[in-house]
Amino acid sequence: MKKERTLGVYLVIAGAIVAAVAAILYRGVMYKYQPVYFFLIGTIILAACMWALATVSPMISGLIPVVNAALMASAVVWGTSLMVNQIGYVYAGLDGVDTIMGYIIFVIFAVIGMIMNILAAFLPVVRVNEES
Repeated sequence: MKKERTLGVYLVIAGAIVAAVAAILYRGVMYKYQPVYFFLIGTIILAACMWALATVSPMISGLIPVVNAALMASAVVWGTSLMVNQIGYVYAGLDGVDTIMGYIIFVIFAVIGMIMNILAAFLPVVRVNEES
């Protein structure tokens, strides 16, 4: 019996790549909250663990997409907590949209990564081939 990784594992890896891009984009946000980087790096580390553990322990690997989705959601929420005032200034017309454009792009990438992890949570981690 040979165990093969399935689409769920590849979605988590793609979500980790999107998290890495989001971490790079977060540098362009006006007001930064340091733990956002830890949430995004945690997502990348857990995806690497899932790649290594997928064929060894599918039960543990099945929990990783759920945790990754929660970490990505936390990154968005905590990143938003500092940008709320700036969004209000833009809405009131006191500042230009360019002051929050980096934040908007970061949120788009983080939400895409979160959706990838949510989809991966509903997919199987490994497929067993009976060929020997």
